[in-house]
Amino acid sequence: MVNLEQMSREELIEVIKIKDELLKELREELEAYRQLVSELQAKLGIVDYPYSGNGD
Repeated sequence: MVNLEQMSREELIEVIKIKDELLKELREELEAYRQLVSELQAKLGIVDYPYSGNGD
């Protein structure tokens, strides 16, 4: 593994592009899981009460 300090600008840009693509894929996968959970909850008749963040 190469330290960031030893990488050229082009290499750093490529690493950032790869990381951005991985993050995009993970966000898409997370959204798919959320949708699946929502569909399963609806089929099972489970009502989800999301936490509002207001301490209630």
